Amino acid sequence: MPGIKTRELLDVLANGDFHSIQLKGLQNGSFVMMIERRSGFFYHENSNGVIKEYPRVDNALIWLKRKSTVKAVLVDIEIWQDDLRKR
Repeated sequence: MPGIKTRELLDVLANGDFHSIQLKGLQNGSFVMMIERRSGFFYHENSNGVIKEYPRVDNALIWLKRKSTVKAVLVDIEIWQDDLRKR
């Protein structure tokens, strides 16, 4: 799955050129942001090309609130900390 850097992500959000924003929980407890566009899904990535991980879902939501006018975000916690529940 391709990535999208912050500058381009902010442009996409400002233009409303997306279908949805999703925050996916990871087993290590952090979250990654994905944006769905007509051309597919893209992960938010750092300037060095590595997928950006948010330590908590609140970090991503606060950043989105501060940087965009997005009103709805899907939070997927299916595998979030799943390995901790199995202990």
